[in-house]
Amino acid sequence: MKLFYATDVHGSDRCFTKFVNAAAFYGADAILLGGDLTGKATVPLVRANGVHRGVFLGEDVAEEGEALVELEKKIANAGYYSLRCNPDEEEALRADPTAREALFLRLIRERLERWVALAEERLRPQGIPCYINAGNDDPPDIDTVLEASDWVQFLEGRVVRLPDGTEVASCGYANRTPWDCPRDVEEDELSRRLEAVVAGVGDPERAVFNFHCPPYDTGIDAGPKLDQNLRMTSGAGGAEMQPVGSTACREAIERHQPLLGLHGHLHESRGVHKLGRTICLNPGSEYNEGILRGALVELRKGKLRSHQFTAG
Repeated sequence: MKLFYATDVHGSDRCFTKFVNAAAFYGADAILLGGDLTGKATVPLVRANGVHRGVFLGEDVAEEGEALVELEKKIANAGYYSLRCNPDEEEALRADPTAREALFLRLIRERLERWVALAEERLRPQGIPCYINAGNDDPPDIDTVLEASDWVQFLEGRVVRLPDGTEVASCGYANRTPWDCPRDVEEDELSRRLEAVVAGVGDPERAVFNFHCPPYDTGIDAGPKLDQNLRMTSGAGGAEMQPVGSTACREAIERHQPLLGLHGHLHESRGVHKLGRTICLNPGSEYNEGILRGALVELRKGKLRSHQFTAG
């Protein structure tokens, strides 16, 4: 059985479309998205003097008509949420943090609803299961969108079976980050969550652990070293990196020795690491470039037959 895995698409329309299409492209029997589904910011496009103006990726933009539609697609493909508004509406949002947050969550939910509909439309006729989990960046408001689908299966805190019967145990929470994300928790709470979901696995040694946060100090958890102002530090070789994964995740994998660990969270840490008998994968992410990084794994009779990274 072939499973296609990707993670950290962060709101990118292009990456999610590629994720859904990967089932047919790679001949996968199932596809799984590991977490961090949502984008990070809204881009207001303010109408004045007959043109919508805004700032996108540090550049001033001004478009109307079909060019405006194309700009909105570009913004969505990069993982952001565009908003057409007038100057008064923009000013009201600037002055009201509560309204800004409500708007942001609405735009997140609307895009995810479109994604779920796309997955249902393209995958149901093929009979290909689609599994999706949240990540530490994702607000809890998205859970009900995924739970409402009768085809896409939401994974958080659950054990599901792949088409060949392989069990998948999932947890999208992560250890604390400097940004205090919605699903950041202390290591002891993360340990409890991991053990709670693993408790539902019948045979851990033949299971897949879909843990968004990678295990600590494995190379697939390397993140930039930050100073007190949360700016990256640099050395003679460029940006300084350090392990920032989870000790609780590492301990759970070492204790239960699953067949496979699927991880994400650290976009720049694409790679493979073996913990005991467990192969741990992080395909990385280049969502802001519209590039979908993934991993194609083949499972057969309770064993991992092969794994390879993909990009496109």
